[in-house]
Amino acid sequence: MYEEICYKNNYIAEVVCRLDFASPINELNNSMPKEIYSVVKKYFPIAEPQDIIGTELSINPMMGSSVFNQITTKQWVFLSRDRKNKCTIEPNSVIFSLSHYDVFEEARKAFLDIISIVMKNNQENQGKRLGLRYINDIQLKDHDNWINEKFFSAISAHKDERTTKLITTLEYAIVDKDLNVRLVYGYNNPDYPAVMRREDFVIDIDAYSTGIIYVDDLAQLIDDMHFEVQHCFEKMITDNYRDANR
Repeated sequence: MYEEICYKNNYIAEVVCRLDFASPINELNNSMPKEIYSVVKKYFPIAEPQDIIGTELSINPMMGSSVFNQITTKQWVFLSRDRKNKCTIEPNSVIFSLSHYDVFEEARKAFLDIISIVMKNNQENQGKRLGLRYINDIQLKDHDNWINEKFFSAISAHKDERTTKLITTLEYAIVDKDLNVRLVYGYNNPDYPAVMRREDFVIDIDAYSTGIIYVDDLAQLIDDMHFEVQHCFEKMITDNYRDANR
């Protein structure tokens, strides 16, 4: 499944898991089924549903006219007790955003339990995209030997006192697992477009699968995505990072 690697200190700023549905679950526009609600509340006990107001264009080809109609839909937002983690359920997607993250097993269980009950409650619908994304924000001051030279030198060579942002992207496919990985790394600048003053090095890894996704696929896909994210991260760092953070 995966080799568990845990660091005493991690620099994970956010973990995002998202499933997009093949077609909207219209029931969620107005109500939250109790079967789903009872599972979500186990992990995210604070419920803060929100009304999302949008517009819809209606065209009458016979009359040659068009009308913009205001539409209101529900966004079902649930928060952890410390309000650092969030689960959002919408007609088109289920989205997890975790700012407090300890170990994969805990997050995995929440992802699987909640996404599974939503899909089982709407068996005529499947997913069209599932993704797992880890955003790491490492303060590199005095720690520039933490990043693999192969990745670091290509970025740092272009950094000077005028730099405002220095980010690059690498994308590749894991064909045998039907996955893609998008790696974004480099110097982020929270003060952009001002000149960069801090040395925040971002390693943003997004593993995802597109195509028809059934509920029985979820566990294997999430495990495979976590493995590929972990594998990618380990290639980015050095033994100096491992020794300092184990």
